[in-house]
Amino acid sequence: MIEVDIAKRLGGFRLRCQFTAGEELVALFGPSGAGKSLTLQCIAGLVKPDRGRIVIGEQVVFDAALGIDLPPQKRRVGYVFQHYALLPHLSVAENIGYGLHRLAPGERQEKVAQMVRLMRLEGLQSRRPLELSGGQQQRVAFARALTIGPALLLLDEPFSALDSAIRSKLRQELLQILSNLKITTLLVTHNLEEAYTLSGRMVVFDAGRVLQVGDRDEVLHRPACRAVARFTGAKNIFSGAVVRVAADRLEIEGEGLRVVAPRYERNVGDKVEFCIRPEHVMLLRPDRVESERVKENRLEGRIVREISHGSGATLFFKVAGLANGKDYDLQIEVPAHVYQKLDLAKRKDWAVSLKKGCVHVF
Repeated sequence: MIEVDIAKRLGGFRLRCQFTAGEELVALFGPSGAGKSLTLQCIAGLVKPDRGRIVIGEQVVFDAALGIDLPPQKRRVGYVFQHYALLPHLSVAENIGYGLHRLAPGERQEKVAQMVRLMRLEGLQSRRPLELSGGQQQRVAFARALTIGPALLLLDEPFSALDSAIRSKLRQELLQILSNLKITTLLVTHNLEEAYTLSGRMVVFDAGRVLQVGDRDEVLHRPACRAVARFTGAKNIFSGAVVRVAADRLEIEGEGLRVVAPRYERNVGDKVEFCIRPEHVMLLRPDRVESERVKENRLEGRIVREISHGSGATLFFKVAGLANGKDYDLQIEVPAHVYQKLDLAKRKDWAVSLKKGCVHVF
């Protein structure tokens, strides 16, 4: 368990963040320079906040008002840095046991041996870091962080230096290990796939502020503001005004579109912003009868550009008759099998549906 409520100013940058986490992995997600790593440094005791309070488990490790500021070695925090920070002159075993110098030699050796087995480093104990692959170095860094039995594990972009195959494998192994150890873990990442795959909850940062804290699906499908929608890949973001309120829906006009959305607490005339994720824009097959639900947000137009990325394609769709100076109005994601089945390489004129339940109003 951790409770964070701090503020820190470094030059012209101001950090202000507040969140809590239990025995779970929480992703601190957002663009580079948003304050995520600085937050970890404050939690670990490497940087002192200007004000606020940090509680790890039941221990207050920082409280500006009470004058409490425990040094890093007394906070029971395991820290995996972006570039691992292994000591090059020490062996794998010595790096793993670096924080255990207060233990008796026999006990220290046993704990190191446990971590070697857990992280599958057998046979590498006597090697130096430069004799290891990137994935092996990462395992050593995880082992060193875990061997002290931390109350909190901090991971700062731990997979960024690895290739995709090794990164995917280590992610799954880490999830399994942490699920067994039940350690509160904070993961810093700007990679949406990584944040969603590894975490149950997300804390979204931008420019030193926390914009949203919530379940990963809530953050992904119900972003709190335009910035969160943009960071999480919503792509299709519009401004407009409420023109009608019904029992189960809103009708919104904006940027040349009239869209039906689920009911939110809004009034006629309210200015709003709304979004729909590109994977939720539905291409309507002309050979199928359309339901009333699909007809609600039906738009005619043309695919004006596309980008193939192997597993699927990104389509750029221009709504017919919408003279707004834009090259395209909607971005659509389709998997490869749908692209082939609908023969999208040849057919460019389509009708699409923005399903009401997928239209999110900020």
